[in-house]
Amino acid sequence: MNVSIGDELMKKSIYRNPSRSINYYLKVLLIIILCILLLHILVSILTISITRKQSIDNITNTVNLYLDNAKSKLNAIDHFMIWTVTHEPLLDKIESNLTMATLPESLTDFRSRVNDFQYTSGKDFQFFLGLKKENYFFNSSSIQMDYSDYLQIKDYFFFKRENLNTYETMSTWQSIEINHTYYLYHLIEYENRIFICMVSVDDILKPLRDINLGGEGSIAMEIEGTGFLSKSEDLEPFKNTTYQFFNSRLVFKESNTSLPFTLHISVDHFGAFKNIVIIQFLLIFAAIIISIILFMILLYIKNRLINPIQSFSTNLSKINSSKEAIDFENSNIIELEQANTHFKDLITEIKKLKVNIYEQELEKRRIQMDFMRLQIKPHFYINCLSSVYSMAEMHMYEEIKEMALSTSKYFRFLFQTNQNFVQLKKEVEHIHHYLAIHQLLHGPTFQFESDVEPTTTQTKIPPLVLQTFIENAIKHGSSLDEDMMRLSLSVKYLEKKEQLQITICDNGPGYPIYILNKLQNNMLLTNKEGSHIGISNVVQRLRLLYGEDYRIRFFNIPSGGAAVELILPYEKDKE
Repeated sequence: MNVSIGDELMKKSIYRNPSRSINYYLKVLLIIILCILLLHILVSILTISITRKQSIDNITNTVNLYLDNAKSKLNAIDHFMIWTVTHEPLLDKIESNLTMATLPESLTDFRSRVNDFQYTSGKDFQFFLGLKKENYFFNSSSIQMDYSDYLQIKDYFFFKRENLNTYETMSTWQSIEINHTYYLYHLIEYENRIFICMVSVDDILKPLRDINLGGEGSIAMEIEGTGFLSKSEDLEPFKNTTYQFFNSRLVFKESNTSLPFTLHISVDHFGAFKNIVIIQFLLIFAAIIISIILFMILLYIKNRLINPIQSFSTNLSKINSSKEAIDFENSNIIELEQANTHFKDLITEIKKLKVNIYEQELEKRRIQMDFMRLQIKPHFYINCLSSVYSMAEMHMYEEIKEMALSTSKYFRFLFQTNQNFVQLKKEVEHIHHYLAIHQLLHGPTFQFESDVEPTTTQTKIPPLVLQTFIENAIKHGSSLDEDMMRLSLSVKYLEKKEQLQITICDNGPGYPIYILNKLQNNMLLTNKEGSHIGISNVVQRLRLLYGEDYRIRFFNIPSGGAAVELILPYEKDKE
């Protein structure tokens, strides 16, 4: 009892702490290093990605604030221009005093009025006034451009005003290019008056220039129907349409912002956060260098320690096939070389164990052969010889020939059956030989019907299984009151489950209740006298050959008789 408990505890300990090879732990350590490296790379990439996203969010929020402010300014300018051109009394004064004596004073008053409004809109928005009938064109605010640009504006808006008097021109902001500089303008025409507000694209985008977009970042303005209002160098980042991780494109469309233009922003994250990105890459590079150093250390350990141990293990495995001891003098490890002496002493014991195992295997095979030969019942063999002798006395030569032929085939099958499986058709032929002998011995006391599907004849089944059940049916069903006993054998192929269904039935009295209970509960039937050894032998053989892949069912037929049903795996013989 103490030994069994100790063995059980040892098994549990081994199960909880299984032994592993050194190479296994080396691989685990290498995998851990790679996982740490990958985790570090992923964290660095995640940090860069989060920084990139936060940068985009900050830029988006800043631009949205700017666009809201620009929208408020443009709306205020629009209201100011409409009210001024329609209700401003200073304009009435200018129109009524166009003499050189009074005009300068009237213009000064009107410019003061516009300058007051510029405290709200900013000095970048410039205003101009034109009187159509008088062909007068004045600047209504301080000029933020060259005089040559001013003259071109005067010529464009005043002398070509017939091309500008459209609803689109008056209701929205339009663009104009003067001396390679883009401007946005808003024009209101009322009766004799033309009131114009202009701002350069560079001035309107000036607040956004302070945003850190990186060295390759850029801002561009686009007006529907006109195109981009930016210099060619500012448009370079927008020409590359392929996706780049360190570059982002932000578009604030005119339809979403209610502004007269669409804003395009290209962000160079690497240039904007150059130091952070470089630090992250340096950390990744440092992790790679550390991993390489650790790998070199592991490689050194493998060559100096693990390889000799593996070589030692390989030499140990050769002991199984070698007749002499193997020396370990080249292991480069003193402890391993010293172990050679101990293993030499063990080789003799190993040889003895091999011999014992071989002898036990031979004994096992001999027992199996003897067990198979036990299927030959001596009284059956004696009855056959006695019947031949009786037939000879009665000069029944045809019966003697038939008995000799059937008996020879019957015993040939028994002595040649040294395999675990035979073809189904050979097993069925053996049954016919057995039944032929039985009829010659006892006369026509039974009828046998077999229904074997052609597709199953090449199937492999254990030998003597069917013959055992047929013999049992004849033995226990021969005491019938009826004149003739009926036996039937049915073999079918269950295609869906790839199984073989074998059913053997008789019309005898059926299984006794106590026998049927034992059969259905997988209990052995063998008693001291050795009866029922055939069925128990079959059940045990099926369990050894198929494990859990078979089913056997014993039952009594309601109309009378016993039956057994076998479900076996369908496996076709390749021969």
